[in-house]
Amino acid sequence: MHIRRSPAIVLSLVLSAAALSIAPGAVASDGGTAKDVDSCSGPSTYKLKVTPDDDGHLQVVGVVWSDDNDVWSWRLKHNGDVSYTGDVKAKDADLSFRVVRTMVDLAGPDTVVFRAENDDTGEVCRGEVDL
Repeated sequence: MHIRRSPAIVLSLVLSAAALSIAPGAVASDGGTAKDVDSCSGPSTYKLKVTPDDDGHLQVVGVVWSDDNDVWSWRLKHNGDVSYTGDVKAKDADLSFRVVRTMVDLAGPDTVVFRAENDDTGEVCRGEVDL
């Protein structure tokens, strides 16, 4: 009896690709650092890095590299609730800004979202990690 493997292989590749396309930005299943690095809705790029520490906290760093020195409004959410908000102007030599905050590491899984919007252009950067 001859078994046709090509349809099964094609189907498994399609299902794998579909699973990857709906996966969250980054997942740290081992309890370590989770990162999400990507492009924004315009020419800028961002990075979100979340690291659990030994004291029951999450060290959160959000960075945006832009091509201007406009004012950006940003916010950090933890499990759907807004934890921090602010406004910042990119002023480093590379026209970037960095937001560093500490959050309580709640029991169970954690989802951290970093969102920044350029007040002049409307460009949006959004990163999400699951721990």
